[in-house]
Amino acid sequence: MAQFSRRCTTRAAAFSGVNISLITAAQAEALAAAAAHAGGVAATAAYLVERLDQGNPYFLITFGEPGSAGAIVAVDARTGVIMSSAKVEQLEGPWLLEKAQAVEYAGCIDLVAARLVWGPSRATRSLFYPLWELACESGRIYVDRDGKVWHELLPAGPG
Repeated sequence: MAQFSRRCTTRAAAFSGVNISLITAAQAEALAAAAAHAGGVAATAAYLVERLDQGNPYFLITFGEPGSAGAIVAVDARTGVIMSSAKVEQLEGPWLLEKAQAVEYAGCIDLVAARLVWGPSRATRSLFYPLWELACESGRIYVDRDGKVWHELLPAGPG
């Protein structure tokens, strides 16, 4: 897939203290729709995910309603390149937990900040499954899409 046009509108954002230029969520959705062959089907969600492994941030775009087939596409938020895509036979519900659900599972009383992150670890090996990173007064906590709480992210390793 070709990179986005230089004439596209971009927005600046700060990730890990570095300013970078990002495509918009709408641009990512349009690129993802073409990759997913969504043919007029609107995206159901667009999540911005920051990488913990020094890679570019990316948009995770989902298509399809619960109970139906769908697709998920990862779009590099800097370049607009499709990183990966997959068809989903049947969506059981929303692809990721809402932030409020993640905070509840973590038992985070004094939330300072929350963001979606991904880096290969035992908690997640696929960029389709980012984690909520919650900065709480008590420390940093990660919550996966199934609601499992991780207090640290161990290297992916074998098995």
